[in-house]
Amino acid sequence: MSTTDTSRALRQLFERYLTAIQEVSGSLPITEHDPVVRSPCELGAPDADGTVTWRPVQRRPRSDLATVQREVGVTLPDSLRDWFGAWWCLPIEATLFGEPMVLLGITGPEDEVAVAKRWAGHVAARRARGADDTVPVGAFLDGRILTVSCPGGEVRLESPTRSLSFAAASVSDLLGMLVLQTP
Repeated sequence: MSTTDTSRALRQLFERYLTAIQEVSGSLPITEHDPVVRSPCELGAPDADGTVTWRPVQRRPRSDLATVQREVGVTLPDSLRDWFGAWWCLPIEATLFGEPMVLLGITGPEDEVAVAKRWAGHVAARRARGADDTVPVGAFLDGRILTVSCPGGEVRLESPTRSLSFAAASVSDLLGMLVLQTP
């Protein structure tokens, strides 16, 4: 799939997510405010309960994720650069194949460093087992993870120790398959 397809699929996913949340709650999504690490996605000050509204935000300037690629030691597919390099986004709850999961994102500049370290650990563990390179982009409640192969871009379902199955041909296909969860 082209980067245009991924960009369009992301915009549609975010629009569907925000619309669904607003239809149910009457407001944007909320998250617990972290006073140490503020996300560009957060809107305004936290309320008395320590929560703040948020929405995905386009990164300006956009990142090519070169630092992340060097840290991880892989060539990321264009689709991941279109996702993680173009948007700040908090995790989004969804279902895939009828099972609850969380779609990950990079929440802000500090989180980009943490994501690079997690991805580097994941890649190192796979290489130690002689497996090809993938990076995690989602997590299921039972410990399985959704990954994207590098540099190919296909989406896979994995356990912490092995690849389980093919999930989608591309990130844009994956984004269209997700059923979003609302509070």
